[in-house]
Amino acid sequence: MAKKRSSKGQLLAVEIDGRGLDPLVHDLLNSMTPPKRRAALRSAALAAVDKVKKYYSDGNRDMWINKSAPTHGPGRRPTGWWRGTANGWSIANLKGTSVEMVNKTIGLAHKVTGGTIKPVRKKALTIPVSPDAHGHTVKSYSNTIAPVFRLGPWTGDNTLVRNMPGGGIKPVFKLSRGVTQKPWKGALPPVKDYMKAFELTILDTVERNIVKGGK
Repeated sequence: MAKKRSSKGQLLAVEIDGRGLDPLVHDLLNSMTPPKRRAALRSAALAAVDKVKKYYSDGNRDMWINKSAPTHGPGRRPTGWWRGTANGWSIANLKGTSVEMVNKTIGLAHKVTGGTIKPVRKKALTIPVSPDAHGHTVKSYSNTIAPVFRLGPWTGDNTLVRNMPGGGIKPVFKLSRGVTQKPWKGALPPVKDYMKAFELTILDTVERNIVKGGK
């Protein structure tokens, strides 16, 4: 089960517990003493995390590209954001029967769950609408590419634009009171991909314990 957790909703937590486990694996896990069960859960969770990391590494930035977005096209600069989706995973909240895989990469939890984003410290969100604005704030764009200004004082439009060298203006950002987005398809790997590694690690742990003569 995937969920957002933390006061700002930026932490993505994927919980693994006894639900959905192969019955044999579930019974073997419960047969262990509490210390050995926790050790087995930790090893299994680390194996599952490795599979999750590989899923995002194999997908790289291509899995996050929306070719229909206004920020897709010439002038768009890669930000490297996707690397956090691959490298930002760790385990947390290890308990007697469950463990979580977590990732703090900003924006990933929203990609998984979808929902509405509203401004927190300002009156409006600034949504990039030009490829060269991707990965920029209004301030960084104005400082590194070109100053932007709002059309609103003259037209009531909430678009932020820039002057073009050859004349005319170009839309760069759009002011918005909120934006609602659907979950991103494929934002999480299929459960079976990492649960197989999780269960095999539990079985390996049980086998080692049997060889050593204890649970």
